[in-house]
Amino acid sequence: MKYKVIYLLLIILTFLASCKSTKQTSTSIKKHTEVDSVYNLMHKNQVKADWLIGKFKGVYQMPEKQQVFNGQIRMKKDSIIWVSIYAIMNIEVFRLIIQPDSFKFINKLEKTYISESEESLVDYFGINVDFNMLQALILGNDFPYYETNNFTLNENANNYILNSLSRHKLKKLRQKNDSTKILVQSMFINKKNYRISKQKVKILGNNKLVLSMFYSDFMNIDNQLIASNWILKYKNNEKSYIEINFHNIKLNKPTKFPFRISSKYKRQTIH
Repeated sequence: MKYKVIYLLLIILTFLASCKSTKQTSTSIKKHTEVDSVYNLMHKNQVKADWLIGKFKGVYQMPEKQQVFNGQIRMKKDSIIWVSIYAIMNIEVFRLIIQPDSFKFINKLEKTYISESEESLVDYFGINVDFNMLQALILGNDFPYYETNNFTLNENANNYILNSLSRHKLKKLRQKNDSTKILVQSMFINKKNYRISKQKVKILGNNKLVLSMFYSDFMNIDNQLIASNWILKYKNNEKSYIEINFHNIKLNKPTKFPFRISSKYKRQTIH
């Protein structure tokens, strides 16, 4: 597999999903406040874990073949996302760390590593997704620091559907690159627990980014519902997707993020 595909796969693998459990709500939503009511119920029940640890088995399904892998993920809120990928015989082959302003990647097969800024990542992949957005996807939450007053509401048998065709980051929190980051977003909110069961995101002006996440098979862990199965599709490609099945998930248990680069490894750039 070429480097670019591997790096993209690893970054996508950090898009985990987990959801917070609540008692089933049987509220009556008045028509003139129904959008705010659904959004507020969803937001109220978002996961609030400061730490996340989990193991997973995955399949990268391509049109003519598939690649199976195992791995671990660790996360500290607002600080770091750590991913390790294993091949057959439980041998680690890749390790990745993403922080708010940087990312690092070790390829133990090739004995190489990458250490770059967040801006380099955006330039290389053309994916204008920042740390806060990645973290929200990992937790199964809505993106923080974005406007919440321009959704419309639809529904089907099992979900409320919140749609936005032009969602901006809050003005007071915008940085220099955020002025063009306008989201087209759809969130499917489960009617029983008000958690996101599906999310589709596109950044306007960026034809490379259309992410669709599907969450299912929820487990109750420490009174929180964790999606043990999720599927990610990229650029609306129905023939290629990543499916992940999680186990041994732990929340709010502090952990370490080991990341030592051997002096024998050669640095590579992604430019």
